[in-house]
Amino acid sequence: MNKDKLLDLKSKILRMKQKQTGYPSIDLPQSEEATFFEKNPIIPSIDAVTLLKLLSRKTRNNPAIDCNNLHATYQQLLDDSHKLALSYSGLGVKKGDIITISLKSNYQALCSFLALNEIGAVTTFIDTYATEEEILNYLNTYNSPVFINYDKTREENERIKKNSNVNYIITLDNELSDSRNIDDPYDKNNDGLIKFNTLGSIAKFQKDKFHLPNRGKDPALILYTSGSTGQPKAVVLTNENIIAAQMYAGNTSHTENITATKTMTCVPLRYPYGMITSLYTSLLWGKEAIMTPDWDSNTVDYYYSKDPHVVFGSPAVLDVSMRFIAKDRDLSHISHFISGGDFLTVQHAKRGYEFFKNHNNNNVEIGNGCGNAETVSIGSTPVGVPLKQSTAGKILVGSTPLVIDANIPDDKPIKNAKLIKEKKYDEIGELCLSGKYVFKEYYGEPEKTRNVKFTRNGKEFFRTGTLGFIDKDGYFTPTDRKSRFYIRSTGHKVYLDNVQHIISAADERIVDCASVKIPDNEELFVNKVYITLKDGIEPTEELKQEIIERIQMPVIISGKVMQLKEYEIPREIEFISELPRLEGSEKIDYLTLEKRAIGELEKVQVKSKLLKK
Repeated sequence: MNKDKLLDLKSKILRMKQKQTGYPSIDLPQSEEATFFEKNPIIPSIDAVTLLKLLSRKTRNNPAIDCNNLHATYQQLLDDSHKLALSYSGLGVKKGDIITISLKSNYQALCSFLALNEIGAVTTFIDTYATEEEILNYLNTYNSPVFINYDKTREENERIKKNSNVNYIITLDNELSDSRNIDDPYDKNNDGLIKFNTLGSIAKFQKDKFHLPNRGKDPALILYTSGSTGQPKAVVLTNENIIAAQMYAGNTSHTENITATKTMTCVPLRYPYGMITSLYTSLLWGKEAIMTPDWDSNTVDYYYSKDPHVVFGSPAVLDVSMRFIAKDRDLSHISHFISGGDFLTVQHAKRGYEFFKNHNNNNVEIGNGCGNAETVSIGSTPVGVPLKQSTAGKILVGSTPLVIDANIPDDKPIKNAKLIKEKKYDEIGELCLSGKYVFKEYYGEPEKTRNVKFTRNGKEFFRTGTLGFIDKDGYFTPTDRKSRFYIRSTGHKVYLDNVQHIISAADERIVDCASVKIPDNEELFVNKVYITLKDGIEPTEELKQEIIERIQMPVIISGKVMQLKEYEIPREIEFISELPRLEGSEKIDYLTLEKRAIGELEKVQVKSKLLKK
């Protein structure tokens, strides 16, 4: 009997001796059938790019990336990334530097992350819709020596460089985004403004050397989460966090048994679910990853024509797929549709199954995953486990779940975690997770980091802000979130608390406001804002137009310049004498407002139909 089987047998005997307590953190029901080394994985202290190199040794000539008209094998991906590493080093980028990237979800963004990871620099992806003020805030916060962006004009880049400490600004032009060529002549008299397609020329002057892996504890990525207030927090992820998440997910899903050869990522790379959980995961699996930099209602059919087998999406992605895919499109090749970023209800999934059935597919699995930026966007997975449609799949093998009272305040740290009463199976509370995939810290915000982490029985737990329950088989069912958001057809998340936070500060005549989502034919959802005014202020149409103009301008909140992005601007505002409150509470009753907004929208639609007749 080999060592693995012996350890597994001992583990089974130990389980038989133990009595089930009914508490997920003690029983670890998700790990019941796992081997000893799946439950206790050894996380290598290396960087993310080294792990990819190791696991792709046998697939170097296989296709790795399909990005619009750009294709690359694993060897080409690694070669291009290494050349960029030499280029960035030549520009002075060193270990520990934080490089800000504002690119679409394209090949060059992936290569840049791998290149910077090889150097030991930290990558942070920001929205391509970010305003100039927001960009400057990121650059100055991180003291980024290099800024990489998409299709900005020379005038824009000159302003950004003048008002920041960046040494170089690198721009990927739209017409060159489908090309792997980066060896065009480099203009030394560029005033620090460099074209992406010339970076390879810089690499030629650098001395090549063998890449010694960086440590697992070294920071690798900074990505963003909304938090319960809608204010973005910068989540610092280490190489260990990223690799641990991959190993936990792989051991739970048994990815070695997934026969699919193509995956498709329909989520922007600035979200952990985009860059890490779907794209980087696909490459570690040895699959061909279809990237979707121009994902919207006009391109959805084009991307599905590339015949993906596994689709990483969201409820919004499924909706766009159902509405805009050609009626004669054959989707029989899709084995999995995985929803992340938001929860796909049973009813929504049923419509999805019917949609795939109408497109010649009776075998697809539509499942929910669940995660946070702080756990590298994964806490449970529906892949490789028996599907339970109402759940978000199984908690990851190798991690420890804990469900606590949902009413414990989250604006201050938990000082004595031993006193917290744990919820039993099927009891609703806030999900907390422990494991090596739990993030290092919120950048520059130690107090907020302390508020979401606590130690219990020698393990560090993270409070996810997701409410729900775990059953005796280790499946997690989300029931609510502490933050409110929706996802547009383009994949962008709109955090409603953040929208109303900015609007409240935009005009001194506003006392309070509440933002809710309403359905939209093109964008799936848009937002409507209800506003209460100071006493004596008349709610006129002229005032409404003034406020609409003001809320699109930058505002200063707590010393920071903030501004609504184009896709966050409310489609409509309405003055209201008083915001409804939950009974016995000061909390706004958003559900009542959302029902009211939808009812008013339906009245307008009915009136419009009658007028057309």
